[in-house]
Amino acid sequence: MREFSGNPFIFLDNVAYEFYDGIKINIDHAEIKHGDRILISGPSGCGKSTILGMLSLSLKPTKGRNFYFEQNDILKLWNNYRRDQLAHLRSAYFGFVPQTAGLIPFITIKENITLPLSIIGKKNKVWFDQLITFLEIGPILSKKPCQVSVGQRQRVAVARALINRPMIVLADEPTASVHPTLADEILHLLVETVTEAGSVLIMTSHDVKRALQYGLKEMACNIDNKTKITRLRIHA
Repeated sequence: MREFSGNPFIFLDNVAYEFYDGIKINIDHAEIKHGDRILISGPSGCGKSTILGMLSLSLKPTKGRNFYFEQNDILKLWNNYRRDQLAHLRSAYFGFVPQTAGLIPFITIKENITLPLSIIGKKNKVWFDQLITFLEIGPILSKKPCQVSVGQRQRVAVARALINRPMIVLADEPTASVHPTLADEILHLLVETVTEAGSVLIMTSHDVKRALQYGLKEMACNIDNKTKITRLRIHA
């Protein structure tokens, strides 16, 4: 497991995304440090997935004062149309676990897991073997996603998100589509594997009580129905 300093490596100040109908998602302030385990909570439609989109560098904010990842000025990269640099940062430093695994159906489980490494031109067989053993998915590597269970697909999604040992893992409602018993198993594996990789975890969930049992710190979205603004602050 890697060790890092306690300084923020993601910093946002007044960064927002505004939809055409006037709904606005505003990250008023965020300081994210290595080792953080963050749960973003709020009702459906409040903008949790939009927040993850901005944090993962995949959704361009419509406005912002400051947004830094490591020493990279993210707003400047967006405004200068440096999508190549943003794509490199996403591939090299981020892992993502979607609600329904999001596996590519026509390639094998092994190919799904190693795809992020292929994109950045790297190999890491030792870590691959450790992940496969830890998540107990060795016997299904040659199968296609349609040939394995929902729980196995979510385990594969966790492996894919962590294969490049990312600095940050974002998980969007990773247990929303599974049975409560399986939800506990997935959360346990996700948190434990993220810890083993030395990554930050930022997760959204409606099931706050269950998620908090795994050591995550809740950051709740505050919604003003009159102004249609959702606000979020992420702090220590």
